[in-house]
Amino acid sequence: MVDSSWAALERHLSYTFKDHKNLQKALTHKSFVSADKGFNNEKLEFLGDAVVDLVFSEWLHAQFLNEDEGTLSKKRASLVNETVLSDVALELKLDQLLIMGKGEIKSDGARNPRILASVFEAIIGAIFLEVGYEIARNVCRNLFAKRVESLNSEIPFEKDFKTRIQEIYQKQYKRVPKYQLVEEVGPPHDRIFVVELVFDESVISKAKGRSKKEAEQRAAEEALKVLNEKRV
Repeated sequence: MVDSSWAALERHLSYTFKDHKNLQKALTHKSFVSADKGFNNEKLEFLGDAVVDLVFSEWLHAQFLNEDEGTLSKKRASLVNETVLSDVALELKLDQLLIMGKGEIKSDGARNPRILASVFEAIIGAIFLEVGYEIARNVCRNLFAKRVESLNSEIPFEKDFKTRIQEIYQKQYKRVPKYQLVEEVGPPHDRIFVVELVFDESVISKAKGRSKKEAEQRAAEEALKVLNEKRV
């Protein structure tokens, strides 16, 4: 009998695993000790990473026919990064399904963005192994449809400080900073949002805005200024 939480995940994925051992393996972190030391999601993550990259490269190439390679790469980086993939993993409640060792559980590893992004990629890798690229692609497209649609109205790259800061950190550290809402002030009709941009638990910048998106853009702009000052 399939675990009810696994069944809920499959409903969200719009995919039912043919062999639930593949799903179990995708959910198993290397810290979990089992008789089979190779029964973890590392190799599935490796495979899924490549599949996800291909899905978005193909998707964005078809979606933005008039964009050049550089712009497409920036759009892909704004979607395929640790922060976004971990957010999708949380939407799928993968943090509640992860199988980990006691040490990772104690250190709240189920909320670690890197681990969450990895388990999402492992699941895509497992789907690819079971049924091939087309179904894996469809799963990704269903999960990311709204995010890709939002790129159509995206502000120009030179003014999109969030994408620019993501690209810098992704290139240098292979992961990106996160935005944290730290305060909301004012009446509902005139709300001000305060956001911090955080990387490895250090606050890079802080900014206000009349929406969370505006505050995040301003925080990213401030972070770019900080980086530019360091380079001078």
